[in-house]
Amino acid sequence: MVKYTKFCTTFLPRLFLFAAIPLAAQNNDDAIQLHRNAATSALKANDLSRAEREYLAILSIDPKNVEASSALGVALYASGNLREASAALQNALGLDPSQPRIQLFLALTQAELGQCVQALPALELQWKDQPDLRLRRLAGLSALDCELAAGHLTTALQLAEPLKAQYPGDPDVLYKLAGLYSRLWNKAAGELIQKHPESYRVHQLAGEVYEAQGKGDQAIREYTLALKENERAAGIHLRIGQILVQLAAPDSETKALAEFQRELAIDPESAAAEYAVGELFRRRQDFPQAAQHLQRAVALDSSLAEAHIALAQMFMAQHDPHQSSHEAGIAVQLDPRNAKAHYALMVAYRGEGKMDDAGKELALFQQLQQEHDTNFDNKLNILLTGKAGMGQTSN
Repeated sequence: MVKYTKFCTTFLPRLFLFAAIPLAAQNNDDAIQLHRNAATSALKANDLSRAEREYLAILSIDPKNVEASSALGVALYASGNLREASAALQNALGLDPSQPRIQLFLALTQAELGQCVQALPALELQWKDQPDLRLRRLAGLSALDCELAAGHLTTALQLAEPLKAQYPGDPDVLYKLAGLYSRLWNKAAGELIQKHPESYRVHQLAGEVYEAQGKGDQAIREYTLALKENERAAGIHLRIGQILVQLAAPDSETKALAEFQRELAIDPESAAAEYAVGELFRRRQDFPQAAQHLQRAVALDSSLAEAHIALAQMFMAQHDPHQSSHEAGIAVQLDPRNAKAHYALMVAYRGEGKMDDAGKELALFQQLQQEHDTNFDNKLNILLTGKAGMGQTSN
């Protein structure tokens, strides 16, 4: 699951200041008023942790205070504590289901947690009807990410074009469009560079171009520049770590592990980063650490086939073919054309003594490998000669 890109911490406190639901006075209790005033002061100082404590203090006095519960939820969302934010916002919505702004922030939180099925109806409604343009932008971006994650490209297009029309030159919107349409890559990237030369997205985009070209050192340099502009940008440490693993220098895995751990410090809900850490520990045969991270990866995103493959490989290394075949079987179901998944299942079946099943998986693995090699050779031939091979297509 491609999760919703988190907003940088320098933006979130400002978001909260205009988006938080005002605490209407419910009674004349001096203690509640004192905590309310303290929360307001904390928000003005961008101290979200202190604001959260003040809202919790109000709720300890008045557990049914819907304004405090909703404000706590927004503060938790702004500070990146998504699961706690979801709980607080659901509690607020239970106290008062009529509040559209509570519904919006609950949907934004659910989307970042990967719960797009629950989030999309509210996001689409907010994108359509939300009068506050800043909140409407958040709803539109979040809904777009959910549609992209589900592979609904036509629906994403129908959302992306009016999103760009309403927020021309917005670096985040332009970044999403560049990812959605390869044919608009140059145009969108050019507009991004022209209108926002100071944005960390410019360096991130350049890093992705270099990465796609196999220029790892240049990509890392651009990603590092992006992090200088926005040290809390999600996904960049993950990309740097992946490049380091591919470079295979003597200390590259140690450096990559540090990058993946930095990614988790920014985004604790990153299944990809958890998988990357677990895979490195698996390679080192540190199976307790590998299991911890790989199992968390699949808990965060059960559709992550590569994490299930890594678990299957880990269990085989521990001489547990039954658990290995279970994980490899899940990977095959998730990604039937993944050659690595079929190979892992073949090895597990052999360990269980299921030789007929192992033979079938070996045949599937060899077929997929041959198709991959044929497609690669054909695409290379097209690049070199402009012509497809005999009886082959360029798809």
